[in-house]
Amino acid sequence: MGAAAQGLVSLILTEWLWVGAAAAAAAQEVGDEWPYDDWLQSVKLNRHFVKEGFHREIVTDVEFGASVSSDCCVMVKEQLPQGLYVDPYELASHQEHNKTEVLVLDVIDIEAPEYLSTVHSILIYLKPHSRRADYFTATVPVHIRYHRPTGMGDTVTLVTLADPELMVHCERSLVHEGGFKLALTKAPCSVSNHSICNWINVNYQTVTSTLSLQVPVGQTHHIVAVSTVTLLTTVLCCSLLIKTVWTYGEFEYSIQR
Repeated sequence: MGAAAQGLVSLILTEWLWVGAAAAAAAQEVGDEWPYDDWLQSVKLNRHFVKEGFHREIVTDVEFGASVSSDCCVMVKEQLPQGLYVDPYELASHQEHNKTEVLVLDVIDIEAPEYLSTVHSILIYLKPHSRRADYFTATVPVHIRYHRPTGMGDTVTLVTLADPELMVHCERSLVHEGGFKLALTKAPCSVSNHSICNWINVNYQTVTSTLSLQVPVGQTHHIVAVSTVTLLTTVLCCSLLIKTVWTYGEFEYSIQR
């Protein structure tokens, strides 16, 4: 091999070694700054209901294994069963007051009963805790639908929520870092930004195994009694209202000639 050929081979090998060393250094640097092994392998998700009656709130808390970079966003995809719904107008008001950010993916009829409704999905964008970089939370108002009356003697029924999907989006796309081959889902970047972003699907440990509600169910043999009481109450209230207006109201009479 001539001197020129040997020089060319030596130059190519040097370039390869330099590129490999630079890539290793960059990987080590990113790994030091952003340890995927720590914060994506020990994730815990907890959900619970607050408030009483037919108007509740779902509180979702996510705790990562280590501090999360400030350029990362956390999202939960929740699938609400037929017995529950969110009010898009209420959510819009909450968003204006910076309380919660929820994107509704389906058309919702807030007046329909449970047996005429369908399952619908929402995207919940969690907010970071003010003092903890590994903790995210969100509170979403939900409402229980009225169920079909039954004659079976059951006075309550269960509404159960399926486990949600947890996803993370970061400005730095490091989906293969540290030997990970993470699955991605395309979804809107935020409620205000509907551009599509790549979200990393995150496996998590559930603190609560199932999340369910007991919903009271009407009895068909109570229809006559309930209808009678409702009619009598309506007549009584209208009578009292007419009497009050007649007694204390001021009327003006005009005679036209």
